[in-house]
Amino acid sequence: MSSETASQGRWHSDLTEALANMRTTWKVLYALLAGWILLTIAVYRDLFFTQVINGLVFGMTLVMIALGLALILGLMGVINFAHGWFFMLGGYLSYAVVVQSGMSIWVALLVVPIAVGLFGAVMERFLLRRLYGTEPINGLLLTFGVALMLEEVIRYTWGASPLAYPAEILGRPISLGITSVAGIRIFTATVGILAVIASYLLIVRTDFGLSIRAGVQDAEMTELVGENLPIKFTALFFFGSLLAGLAGVLRGAATGINPGMGGQFIIIAFVVIVVGGMGSFFGSVVGGLLIGQSMLLAPIMFKTLAIYTGLPWLGLQGVRRVIPFIVMIVVLLDRPRGLFGQEGFLE
Repeated sequence: MSSETASQGRWHSDLTEALANMRTTWKVLYALLAGWILLTIAVYRDLFFTQVINGLVFGMTLVMIALGLALILGLMGVINFAHGWFFMLGGYLSYAVVVQSGMSIWVALLVVPIAVGLFGAVMERFLLRRLYGTEPINGLLLTFGVALMLEEVIRYTWGASPLAYPAEILGRPISLGITSVAGIRIFTATVGILAVIASYLLIVRTDFGLSIRAGVQDAEMTELVGENLPIKFTALFFFGSLLAGLAGVLRGAATGINPGMGGQFIIIAFVVIVVGGMGSFFGSVVGGLLIGQSMLLAPIMFKTLAIYTGLPWLGLQGVRRVIPFIVMIVVLLDRPRGLFGQEGFLE
């Protein structure tokens, strides 16, 4: 008995020591990263702060996409792979409104997100609702099929070439002192912040959000007290799809649209959710901003490293494309459930 107790004591001591060493290692790595950032600021000060602003704008776009995806996944348990194509649909419908119909970007901002939201609601009502209670893979495969069909419809209707539409007064540059930024980018960041606030209030501060969360925990009891859960689930899907459509309108106005953007952004959106933590509203916001900043700042940080080491290959052309996955790996090594992940979510 005493030998067993001694063995357990040694095991506990070894584990404590290993955890302490791991924490020390992460502190050293974070300190090196901070020094690397300071060195980059010293070399490319103006460019660095310009990229910080651009990273904020790009991050808020990711937040709007990821929020809609996270709300549907977190509250309904549905893995909506078509969400990235809803984002792309928002851009192409805006092109139809602004260029083909000759209307204002403001009309697109009002009408297109609602249209995309309705498309998502119809998909939930007539397709996904039949799969509730089954394996999550069924919903994933169904939405994957919808995504492929939607992309083919877009290619057939608008072609495979990149397109663009004007943002009118939103395209004018705005001076921020250290740099000038296109008005559409400032507008995107502002709309993103408002979307986060609206989503939080809807889910956390209203009876609608409370009933949705109660229905996820115990659908039968929630319906017994008079709540119409099917209608509320459809409304939630509408809101999540609307956020994706809104992000598509703004992204298309800022950088243009192409048929590959749906697949590109759905992967990054899933990375954002994993980094932030599955089931965490706040995690989706932090994850989106972190990934956005990392993708914009990494190229100039590696360029700085190449200059100071005299090794040109450290410039790593194209590093931006792999940065989201590097950030995800680093975060999961330190925090396996993500930054704010909930224990037991989807387990």
